Amino acid sequence: MRALRTLRTTLVATGVAAALGASATGAFAATAAPTAPAAHAWAHGKAKRAPIKTVRLADKVSVAKVYKTGKHRYEAEIWAKGAQFGTLVTQGKPAHGTNNGLHVTLHPNGKVTSWVEQAKPKPRPKPAGKPVLVASATLADGASTAKVYRISTNHYVADVSASGVWLDTLVANGRAAYGQNNGLHVVLQPDGQLRSWVDDAR
Repeated sequence: MRALRTLRTTLVATGVAAALGASATGAFAATAAPTAPAAHAWAHGKAKRAPIKTVRLADKVSVAKVYKTGKHRYEAEIWAKGAQFGTLVTQGKPAHGTNNGLHVTLHPNGKVTSWVEQAKPKPRPKPAGKPVLVASATLADGASTAKVYRISTNHYVADVSASGVWLDTLVANGRAAYGQNNGLHVVLQPDGQLRSWVDDAR
């Protein structure tokens, strides 16, 4: 008789622990309601577990299966892709749980609310590099000049000017850049090499 009574007591205690979500499965962290009234109800077999509703949660993947287990007492099983990963229990106070950025609250009236943490904004891309002056050359017309700046590998920029007046900026980023002004032709290669020529005078 003592062994039978011990087994029965163990089963009742195990049932209470499972109902209260004392050890939530998976990564789901749950906050349970006070245990004393619930243990009393289960021990005397007065609580009935009746399904109420199923609520789709904010992540659009998980659902909460809500049950009423007693007066002002509710449970919500949290499921995703056919697997249960937590249980929330409330009796008079809200119960909260989180999993991978999903936050779920079971309210004392059986209502379920949820929200998902916003993803952190992507960092702004860093500039390709700080321009470094690598060359300054007089062009083929003898009056214009070009200053060549290195931005990064295979990325160069040339500012073309004449008599202190800016004419054009050539950008060679992986491919050659071309420019011309009054018969002056300028080519900037992606390795920073600069070439210029003038149309033949007729």
